[in-house]
Amino acid sequence: ISGDVQEKQLAADTEKEKNLLPDRRNHAGNLTLPEKKVQEAICVLLVELCERFTFFGIVCNMILFCTVRLGYRNYQAAIVNMCFVGTSMLTPVLAGWLAECLVGRIKLVCICMFLHFLGTALLPIVAFPFEDIYIDKRHILLHTLTKKEQKIVFYFALLTASLGIGGIRAIVCPLSAYNLENCGPKELLSFFNWFYWLINLNSAVVFVSISYIQQSVARNLGFLLPFVSVLMAMITIHMVRGEMIYKPKTDSSLLTTFGVIGSALKMCCVRYRYFSGDVSSWLDHAKEYHGGRYSETQVESTKSLARLFPLFAFQILYRTCIMQIPSGYYLQTMNSNLNFSGFVLPIAAMNVISIVPLLILVPILECINSYLFSSKGSGHSPTIYIGKSKICLCSFDTYLCFKRNLRVLGGLIFVGSSMILEKYSIAQNDE
Repeated sequence: ISGDVQEKQLAADTEKEKNLLPDRRNHAGNLTLPEKKVQEAICVLLVELCERFTFFGIVCNMILFCTVRLGYRNYQAAIVNMCFVGTSMLTPVLAGWLAECLVGRIKLVCICMFLHFLGTALLPIVAFPFEDIYIDKRHILLHTLTKKEQKIVFYFALLTASLGIGGIRAIVCPLSAYNLENCGPKELLSFFNWFYWLINLNSAVVFVSISYIQQSVARNLGFLLPFVSVLMAMITIHMVRGEMIYKPKTDSSLLTTFGVIGSALKMCCVRYRYFSGDVSSWLDHAKEYHGGRYSETQVESTKSLARLFPLFAFQILYRTCIMQIPSGYYLQTMNSNLNFSGFVLPIAAMNVISIVPLLILVPILECINSYLFSSKGSGHSPTIYIGKSKICLCSFDTYLCFKRNLRVLGGLIFVGSSMILEKYSIAQNDE
């Protein structure tokens, strides 16, 4: 009996010692689990904001830089700007595939950060004023690059920066995105509303501050700000390198999706010619028990994604219309008088006009979703109806613009406002 009592006492002392260990670790300086999660969340958010800060810092005065420093025409500068933005949107798909199949997440993060760092480091070299200067009556020639070499370095810097941006966007996921699997539609909508509200707030600050610094205060030295932002992101990733989650290489979800679609089309043709079978969806032909080579989980995931294809197709038209708005603002303000009582308004600051409605609408929609529409209702969220209305209005406005351009320009339709504004400015100068 005494032996049993001693064993129970020893077990109780051991359990008490285990309970005291976390407190000892806390006093020793190690972080608790909640503090660790907060630190990781802050680091992820900081990297995301630095990446967006760098992106908008490059974009905000690119048209002005191309026209003034590189001698491009207005529509050529607008094309360069939109190509950079489009490449930055497509590279996350490539980076995600590389992270899943070939390289792995951690290695690809390091590679993309190096590319991002290289691109933003080369941009100030092109932007720096390479004119002749005099120091203590000594003539110093700083210009070492011809105009052609400047353009080559500029395009190479934009390419490497866009590849780096795509890798960061694909791998450094939005804040708490991994913890949203068990959330309902209302929580998901609220999360992404506020996340993109922060992104738009960041872009508004960049368009006002960096554009003013680059245009009025520090001139071309303002192009060092994106470089400093990337440097901060690299330091942040280096600080949390020990907390990165290692995920081994797996099968690519992108290749699996295309494989399921290809296998389903192939089996559909075979069954149409030789067999007959009833399936609920044509993608079911890719399942193993229907003669395909993909599991039911893979096919069902592809079916869920295929339901979004009409939305993605309509997004192409929507993005084609909406991405031309910034270039229109740039070119209109470049031909306007922005001097207000001695204060010169930055050209890129006019893009805030398209951002302010988003900053106002998101809190209003959140209030409507929270207080006026309960989650028990069977109707859709008002945000969905507003989004559909916005798409319809944009499409109708695009139709009116094309119709007006067709009437004014005598049968020539220019997609985008850059060519129209340039033709108009040339006509005004001729007059």
